[in-house]
This record gives sequence, C-alpha cells and structure tokens, in this order.
Amino acid sequence: MAAASTLALTDAEVLRRVQLLGDTLAEEQRLAKEAIGARQPLRHWEHQVQPLRDVQRLLADDISGRPAFVGWMSLYLRNCLLHALQSRRAAVALAAIDVVETLAQACASRASVASVCTWFLPCLTRLAAGSAASASTVSSAAMRALDVVARRCLLTLESVNHLLCDCSAPNAAVRRCSLLVLRTYLHAVKGTTHQLSVNAYTDALHRVLGGRMGDADTTVRRAARRCFWALHVLEPASTEALRRTLPPGLQRQLAAERVEAMEELKAVEPVPSAAPRRGGGAAPQDAHAGDAAVGSSRTATLKDDLQSATASRARASLARAASPGKVHRQLLRAATGALPSAAVEAMLPTPHSYVRGGAAGAGPHRLAGGGTSLLSLMECNDWSVRRAAVLRGQRLCERGALSREDIAVLLTDGLLLRMQDVHFRVVEAAHACLYTLLTHAPTTTQEELHQLLPFLVRALVRNTNHARPAVSAGACHLLDHIIRTHEPRMEVLEAVLRAADDLGAGSSGDSASIAQRSAELLHYVVVVHPKLFSESAAMGTMVRGVLAHQRALEAGGGAEVHRAGVRAAHRSWSVVLGAALVACPDAYRQAVERLDVSERAASQAALRECFAGETVVTAASLRCVYAEALTACAGSWRAAGVGQPVRSATTGESQSADGGSHAAHVRAPPSSRALKEASRQLRELLSTDAPSAPPADMPESIQAPATLSHTPPTTPVAPRTPPLPPSTSPVGCEAAQCSVGGAGAPPPRRDVTAELSRDAVAHFLRRWPHHHSDCDGRREALLSLAEALRRAASPSSCGAGEAHRASCAPEEVEQLLILWERDLFGAEAEAHHHRVRWAALAALHALLQWPSARSSVARQLTRVLSICRRGLDDAFVEVQLQAACCLDALVTTTKLPADLCLGAIASCVTRWQESPARDAATPGWLELLHMVRRIVEQTQPAWSGAHDEVAAAAAPKARRLPRSSSLTSPVLHRVFCALSGCLDHCHAAVRLCAVLVLAALCRVLGDASAVPFLTPLSPAHRCLVDRYRDTPLEVQPWRLTA
Repeated sequence: MAAASTLALTDAEVLRRVQLLGDTLAEEQRLAKEAIGARQPLRHWEHQVQPLRDVQRLLADDISGRPAFVGWMSLYLRNCLLHALQSRRAAVALAAIDVVETLAQACASRASVASVCTWFLPCLTRLAAGSAASASTVSSAAMRALDVVARRCLLTLESVNHLLCDCSAPNAAVRRCSLLVLRTYLHAVKGTTHQLSVNAYTDALHRVLGGRMGDADTTVRRAARRCFWALHVLEPASTEALRRTLPPGLQRQLAAERVEAMEELKAVEPVPSAAPRRGGGAAPQDAHAGDAAVGSSRTATLKDDLQSATASRARASLARAASPGKVHRQLLRAATGALPSAAVEAMLPTPHSYVRGGAAGAGPHRLAGGGTSLLSLMECNDWSVRRAAVLRGQRLCERGALSREDIAVLLTDGLLLRMQDVHFRVVEAAHACLYTLLTHAPTTTQEELHQLLPFLVRALVRNTNHARPAVSAGACHLLDHIIRTHEPRMEVLEAVLRAADDLGAGSSGDSASIAQRSAELLHYVVVVHPKLFSESAAMGTMVRGVLAHQRALEAGGGAEVHRAGVRAAHRSWSVVLGAALVACPDAYRQAVERLDVSERAASQAALRECFAGETVVTAASLRCVYAEALTACAGSWRAAGVGQPVRSATTGESQSADGGSHAAHVRAPPSSRALKEASRQLRELLSTDAPSAPPADMPESIQAPATLSHTPPTTPVAPRTPPLPPSTSPVGCEAAQCSVGGAGAPPPRRDVTAELSRDAVAHFLRRWPHHHSDCDGRREALLSLAEALRRAASPSSCGAGEAHRASCAPEEVEQLLILWERDLFGAEAEAHHHRVRWAALAALHALLQWPSARSSVARQLTRVLSICRRGLDDAFVEVQLQAACCLDALVTTTKLPADLCLGAIASCVTRWQESPARDAATPGWLELLHMVRRIVEQTQPAWSGAHDEVAAAAAPKARRLPRSSSLTSPVLHRVFCALSGCLDHCHAAVRLCAVLVLAALCRVLGDASAVPFLTPLSPAHRCLVDRYRDTPLEVQPWRLTA
C-alpha cells in the first residue's frame, strides 16, 4: 500500500482506501477462520499485520475530520479491529492496539475519536488485565493505549459507564485496571469542560469507591484510594462527606496517604483564611472546630451521606435512638449555624463560583465545596435537620446575607419542595422563610416569582387544606400577601386559575375540598382587585375558567355529583361569578355575550345557584369565606411564631410586618346603589332567553323565564306544552307509556332546563354521563330532549322564529348519534332497559323532524340508518314501532336528496355483506332493502305502486313530500351491486326481498334505463327478476317468513 499523504485526497478517495483496507482485513480473518476449522496450517501472521499497519498509517494522517469518519470506521473497520484485538497471535493483537493508540494520539476531532474509542474500551480493559492466554507485552500495550485515551479525555458517558461497571467486575485485575484508568481520567479532566460530565457521576463514583476501598485485593484497594484523592481534587466537599462515612481504620489510612497522593497528583491544597465575624468579636471556641478546619470545612452535600447516617441510626439500639448520634448532631449543628467562622457567610452553593472565602469583596459566596450546602441539608431524611436548614436560610435572609442568585436558588430548589414536605414542622418553617423573603427582599423575590408564581400558588392552595391549623393559617396569609403585593395583577389571576387546573376539578373528596379552596381564593382576588376585572380580557379569562371547572365537577360521574363536598365546590365557583357580576356588571355582561350558547346557559345556571333563584342581589349572598378565614386564623399564625399576620382585605385594620399600610387595597362592602345595579343586570342576564315581544300563543313558561328564575332549581315547574299535530307524535307513544309504567304510574319528570334551552343537544350531552347506571334518569333525559326538539320544530316555534334561533352544532349532533349508537344500540344494548331504547328512538324521531338539524343528519345518515335498523331488530314491539316511525320520517319528512339516501342504504348493505354477521336475516335488514323501492317510487310518482302498509299504518296522516327527481348513474350502480349480492344470500327471505326490490326498480326505471344496471346479475337472476317484474306487490311476504 502506498504511503502517500491523504491530505490531498477527496472524501471519495479516502473512503475507497478505507473500504479496501477493511475488505483486506476481513478476507484475511476469514481465511484464518476457515483454516482453523479445517485443521489446516495457518498463513503467516504477517498477512494480517500488514493491513493493520496500513490502517495505522492512514489514521496517522488524521482523517477524523472527514464528515463520515465515524460511519466509515463502523462499517468497514470496527469488527475487523475487534477481531484482531482478540487474536491469540501477540503480533496481531499488538498491531491492533497500535491502531487504537494512533487513533487516540494523532486524530484531532475529539468527538469522533471518542465515539470510536468507546467500541474498543471493554476489550482493551480485558487485555490490560492480562490472562494466561495473553502475553505481558500485550497487557502493557493495552494499558498504555488506555492511558492515552484517558489522558486526552476521550471517554464518553458510555465509556465512563463501562469503567464504573468494570470496577465491580469479578476479576480483581479488571477492577484494578479500571480504577487506574478512572484515576487518570479524573486527573486529566480537572479545569476542562469534561469536568461537568464527572459531576453527573458523583453519586455513582462514591458508591464504587466506597465499595472498592474495602475490596479483598490489596492492589484494588490501593487503586481505589488513589482514585479517591483524584476525585477529591475535583469535588473536595463531596469526597470529604464520603470520607466521614468510611470506617475509622480506612479514614486513618487515607489521612496517612494524603500528602503522598497530593504530591503524586501535583495538587496544591487550599488553606482557608479565617474571615472576621460580622459582629466584630472573636470567634467562639468550638469543640468540633478542629475537625471542620481539616482540608475544607465540614460539608454534607450528598444524599448517600445522609442516607448512611440515617441507616446507622436505625441500626442502633433503642437507647441510643433516644439520644441523637454523632452524625445527627453534626448535621443539625451544620444546619443551625454552629460552624467555624470561615464558613458562616457561605451557605448556598453558587454554580461556577470559584471565589476564595477570605478574599476581599467576595460577598456571601464561596466555593460550592467549601461551605455547607443548605439545599443538601434540606433533603436530609431527618425532619429536624430539614427544618433547621430552612430556618437557617430565614436567618440569613434577615441579616441580608443572600444575594439575588441565592434567593433564586433558595426559592426554586428549596422552599418550593419544603412547602410540600411530609412533616408539618418543616412546612411551617418554609412558610416562615418565604414570608421573610417577601418582606425583607420584596423586589428580588417578586422578580423571581414571575416564573414561579403558578407553582407557588399551587403549593400554598394545597396547604390551605392541611389538617394542621398553623399550616393552613400560614398558607392563607402568604396567599393574602402575594395577592395584594404582586404586580402585575393579571399574573395573580392566571396563577390562581392554573393552580386550580393543576389541582384537579375534584372527583374525590379531598380534591373537591381543594377545588373549593381554589374557588374561595379566586373570590378573594375579585374582592381585593375589583378594578382588574373591569378589563374584558381578565373578566373573560375568569368566567371561562370558572365554567370549565364547573363542567369538570359535573362530569365527575354517577353518585359523585351528589356528594356534599362536590356540591359545595360547585356553589363556590358560582359565588365567584356572582362576585364578578357585582364588582363589574358591564364587563361581566360583555364577557357573557362572547360565550357560546351552552356556556351562556351554564353561566345563567351558576347565577341562579349563587343567588338561590332570586333576582335581588344582597351582600349576605356574596360573603367572602376566604376573608373570614383570614381573620379567624390570625391566632394560629401568631402562635406559630413565624411572623405577624396581615388582616383581611375586607377589614384592613392592621399593617403588614414590614410596616406598609394596605389601606389602598381595602374595598368597602358594595353600596346599595351597586347592589341595585347588579340586581338589574342579573334580571337582564336571566331573561335573555325570552324574545323581546313574545307572541300570544307562546307557552307561559317560555314567555316569562324571569318568573321561573325566582323558583329554586330543586323544585322545577313543568311547563305547559302546546298541542302538537298528529304527524309529529311518535307512533306507539301512548302504548309504550302504558306498557312501561303500568296503570297508575306517575308521569315522568321533565328537565326544564333542557326544554327551555336553545341548545338542548349540548345540554343533553353534558348531563348524559351523570346517568351512567340510572335507567330512569337516562329515559327522562331522552324524553326531555325529544320534547325540546319537538317544541323547536313545532309550527308555533317556527312562527316565532324559535326554530331559526335554536343552536344546532354539527359536531354536537354527530356526538349525539355516536353516543346512541355505542351506548344504546351497540354490543351492550341488551344490558339497558328497553324503555331507554324506546326513548332514544323517540328523541331520534324528534331530531329528524327538526329543520335546523337537517344538514347534520345528512352527514350522519349511515349512522341514523344503523340505529333504526337495530331498533327494528329489537325484541320489544314498542321499540320496533318507534324505529319504523323513524324510517318513515327519514323517507318522507327530512326532504333529503334521493341519491344521498340510496347511497347510505347501499353502504349499509355492503358493510352487512362484508361483516361476520352477513348470514343473519333480521327484519331490520329486510326493511332497509325495502326502503330502496320506496325512495325510488317517490322519485318517480307516476310509477309508484302500493306503499308499505306497515309504514302507512304507522303514520296515516304523514304528508308525502316531493323529492328531487335526480338519480345519478353511480348511485344506482352501487344500489344494484348491493342488491345483487343479496341474491346469493343463504336465507330465502333475503333473496325474495332482493328479487322483489330489483323487479320494482326495473319497473320504475323502465326497460331501456334499467339494462345498464343489471350487468352484475347472472342470466338466471335476470330471468327471476323479469318474472317478478309484472307482479303487483300488495304485501311484504318476507315479513311473514322472517
């Protein structure tokens, strides 16, 4: 191979050389493997060494900068080099090791080379450990290659993982080599960017070193101690904490080797200077000051150290557990501040802060490893240590020793977690520390709260529901302080709403209680900042959020809705809307007008619930529960000894702890003029459903909804309904009522809200999940929906314009039909009572007669036909009659195009033929086939024969409305193909029905027009259709044979 330089070669030429070398190596290794398998003499080892030397020369020219270098190595050289490294020929293994070493030394692209070296690291570690099959020269060369890789910091995170795993390998030599490589790497990364990756493995390094320093092998123990001191140079605080958890004998051995190890690592130990105390006096003598001044100050920054201390205490005897042990006293003393003078000022670690503690103008920061970390102490398993650490942070804040960065770290990583602590004493301390931050550093704290406010409010709202009165009182007063002082105020509103969303709407008792606390807090925000809600954005956000939470409460499901806690939470949200109406009536009305119909109806229901059905607003109905709780829990807040309370915004008698007066935030109770204006707006909002000039023939219950609003919602008054025309009454309604309820059964209840609402479908969809296991409730809801839809489609409503004002969202109708098809007529239909299925078909019949829903029904026509077909197959006669009535209304009343109806029927029949139940022959499918003839005959009235006697008996006075006479060829082709498939059905009734329908179609269309559509039929089928073409159809014989 020519030794020309690769600098002038293109990427394609370099790739060609790499590919050629890889192929040569692979071929030589294949020949050697075949010779071994055939027990033949091997070729000379030089044939394998020479390609490896060529690869070494190629890599020495530094091709790692090529764009696809890692891909080339992985594709052509990776497996070959691994095979060569594991070769029994020492010369071949040495040549492969030289390739890896050259790659680590000569190549400049560190990222690419590190990725490639990761492949060979486990194999090199095994070779460096040595075995009976490997020579000492191979072991030395492998160790030399590993040393080069470690010194150049070419270890990726995956490589470090391999080393840590090998440190616990079964072979002692592998453990020793891995620890030596790890020590070299730790020494090399000091002061480089790779030191950050080592910090991510601190816990794992501590576990490995702690175990290996007690290893059974002497060389492994020595290598682990050397690795410990290499880590000590990088992380002095963490390694010092690890040292204190080791056995006393091992600690003495480490202390004896300290000077030698530091000289070997060429490290200079920092000598802490004694900084004067802030008080100016001499530092007090401490019995533990000597231990704390060795090397660096006592530091507990690792969870391993704290867990070890807890485990040792748990293993102690009961008498010793009664008095805290040495480790507990050390941690508690570190948290409470009994530290040497050099570590008094530095309590919080600051990233990348390498300022010496004794330097002039250093401020409160020191090395992260040189002072006690409060954040680590706050994560201790002992609650007393956590509480002491939090109170220590409070005292630092009171002395002004915390900078802006310290406050940010303390808020984010300390107090937010401690306010959700499992021990109430720690939570009380966290409340006190937060109150100190808010009063002693208000500007800095408020700047940090711009991002943390939603999370802080969520934690405090959860604490207001705490079982301990002191904790709930502290949370209430902290929320009060934040609400009154935080700017901008819109952030407070958004934080409260987001906290309520995160805490959940409340399907369980505890969640319902928290939801009630969230509503009371939002009510307090309305009371404290009424001017905020004069803005349309704030008012709209608040109203939509309240309605969303009420919908979530209503969707809790089943008997959960009737629980006292959920009802109380629902009423609390309604009171919030009432308070907003009183605070800013105009803005509230503008926000309600921007809502859709269903949300507007929900807001009206909430106002009725808030004012108990009255239209006169009183101050008693809007009492602020949160403000009363603030006054009541003032004693608990004082008893906790963590701050002075601030009176409620509704009383305003006292000042805050920082001396600021809050008189500007006090809002007097609403005046009589404001209450009168709110009452007027309330009457107008509750009467928006009624038209301005109702006609004389409109029912009284619709003419005066304001009168109905005076009645409490628990005792609804049934409205008087006008007499409906006979054609709109569902067939069999009276018979079904008699058969279901029996003689003397009370009439079913009616949902007044559904009947009076202009969005009956949306109201039904909201209330339907609440009747999951209640058959009577489902039946009543369906009948109420049917009554509301019939009222909207009645001539009197059309004359008053009600039918055009009624809201009909296509997606709501689609959801309604999907709901019926799945829940009532699906696979589990028999699990429901037949009264519910009959009521669903009655509601479907009313929906088909509603003009506003015609376009929505047209888009879901296939689903409507499926529901009707399943109703015809029901076992109860009243359900069958109601389904036949729905089909008759679909054909005669909906005025849908004939092409649309025929296409939907053809789709249903085609799916039936392709389904597993294609062999079934039920009356529903036969009636669906017969509908084809009826639709075509209505399209061509001159050819209409006798109509279906069953349908005629079902609706004797139904009008035969004219239908569009356009029948397109593609639709007729689909219909004839679907019917031709029924001619081969296994049941005679289906075959007879298909023949009769085809004969009727040919008779209506005519011979010349029907011939192109008879192509799918066989000659025998055509003869059968011709035989029945001139036969008059007076009856439906398939009904007798099905």
